[in-house]
Amino acid sequence: MATQRTAWDYMDDMFSTLASQDSQRAQLANGALSSGLGYYQKKDYARATGELKRAISMDPTNTQAYKFLASAYQAQGKTDEAIKTYKNSLALDPTQDSIHTNLGNIYLQQKKYNLAEREFKDAAKLNPTDTLAPYTLGQLYVQTERYGEAETQFKKVSRMAPTDPNPYYSLGAVYNKEGKYADAVKQLTQAVKLRPKMEAAHFELGVAYAALGDTTNAQKEVNTLTTLNSTQGALLKLTIAQPQMIAAGGEDDTFLPAKQTPSTNPQPGDNPYLLSLLDVVDLSAANSSKVLSMTFYFDSAMDAASVQDTSNWTITKATGGAAGYYNNLLPILPTEAYIPQNPLSVTYDPEKRTATVNFMLSQNDTGDATIDSAHMVFKFSGTDARGKVMDPAADEFDAAAEGPF
Repeated sequence: MATQRTAWDYMDDMFSTLASQDSQRAQLANGALSSGLGYYQKKDYARATGELKRAISMDPTNTQAYKFLASAYQAQGKTDEAIKTYKNSLALDPTQDSIHTNLGNIYLQQKKYNLAEREFKDAAKLNPTDTLAPYTLGQLYVQTERYGEAETQFKKVSRMAPTDPNPYYSLGAVYNKEGKYADAVKQLTQAVKLRPKMEAAHFELGVAYAALGDTTNAQKEVNTLTTLNSTQGALLKLTIAQPQMIAAGGEDDTFLPAKQTPSTNPQPGDNPYLLSLLDVVDLSAANSSKVLSMTFYFDSAMDAASVQDTSNWTITKATGGAAGYYNNLLPILPTEAYIPQNPLSVTYDPEKRTATVNFMLSQNDTGDATIDSAHMVFKFSGTDARGKVMDPAADEFDAAAEGPF
């Protein structure tokens, strides 16, 4: 006689069937996920997308599938689909800090800074021990020129990961942007100490040294970076290069400084370097004046307004060094011609990179003015087209030196 089945028996059968179906579905979902990850690793993102979507359809709660599906979308340039997938994953589990960070990175690339900032802050709250979110938040602040807030984030990361060179590098780069070059050197030195071949840190360190006027260490960074990466080394050299005066004297100049050979046995009262003003320019009439011109050549494109600003030019008597000494340190005669400190005007030719300096010399009332034209020093203290100040090793000229100094 057959045993009569009860309602409970039918319910047990139903639950067993459902459990078996769920088990099969889970197995299929895991299989699809595994297949999708395999395609993903092979960078076959189209097939990976199909398998990962199939895994999600069979197990809509699998956050791993969402994560890799979003990444596959990103790899295919399907940013909107990636954002939607990350959001779906966070709807299932909003505590996934890495997903908040990934979503923030997309928003950062899109320059949606407010949305990105919110995601990075959420990620940092969810996982206070992770350095990626605060570090990337710092980069966001750099991009939006919120340098003080960027400093805070990079300092935080350097405390969390004191052996990681990246926060020291980024903090140093921020200091460079803020003009805090001594602070930049300190941070960047630490970065290259931790990672000696960190090209970006050597580049910023070279910039900082150059801004501090430490040309020796700046050149060392150029040499180091050139060894690591010749292209970056050349770029650093160009970046920190200061404009130089490279020559003087043009065909149309009306002032031609005369260089005399001094007496080998000067006597007291001799003025071996002094010339009559008539030897330099025809000024025969007493109290007459003449506007003279002299041309200077630069190695860089210059800021025209800076070059043409007469206050950036000075004309002085040589007092030593490469310029020599005006009148060879012998007494100046009472007949010495007046040398103006600033020119009357300056014109700039951007094609030739030349400045023509116009200044006035005057004859005295007795018509016998003297001048040591070879030791008249012309100096330019302005900037080039990039805003770079002149190289102090080549911003002056006089005829006695036979070249800029």
